[in-house]
Amino acid sequence: MKTKVFIILLSLFSLFSYSQTKDNTSVAGIKKTLASFARSLQTKNINTTVELIHPKYFTITSKDKMQQMLNFTYDNPYLKTDVTKFIIHRVENPEKIGNEYFSVTDYSIRMNLKIDWAQLPVAEEMKQQIRQSIIKQFGDGNVQHVQKGDYYIINTKMKACAISADNKNWKLILLEKNQKPQLMKILPKKIVEKV
Repeated sequence: MKTKVFIILLSLFSLFSYSQTKDNTSVAGIKKTLASFARSLQTKNINTTVELIHPKYFTITSKDKMQQMLNFTYDNPYLKTDVTKFIIHRVENPEKIGNEYFSVTDYSIRMNLKIDWAQLPVAEEMKQQIRQSIIKQFGDGNVQHVQKGDYYIINTKMKACAISADNKNWKLILLEKNQKPQLMKILPKKIVEKV
């Protein structure tokens, strides 16, 4: 009798350990993909950044448009953007929905944004509108204007959904509230509700 109980306990422990290892491996893979994404933004390697985006996203925004937007933001002589800090706060254990695995992640980015006003001859009123636009997009408490050097420090919390067909190779879709209607077309409702 004691032997049977011992074997059952050992089997349960092994099953639990295997399950935990599998989850930890998946979460580690997602973190690795997020770190690659951050590194590609820091080094302004736009092609790598785009390759880390899940192909589903390109059904609502073309790959070319995404590349143009990233080039405008990260490789523009009039707009200098530097990602100075990237922190992963939380990665959900992947959940299988249909034929794919999904995991919602929370992370934050700190970046410096400097606009070369000398190259963009704009009036003071236009500068104020741009400043208001930055504050509106990221939130007043997340934007700091540094007078000396005339640049902005932006701290922003973000979400992404990691997606995998095999629970090993992960691609990302950024989850933004203003894109909820488009995201509903490509992601399960359960995932979009977490935005």
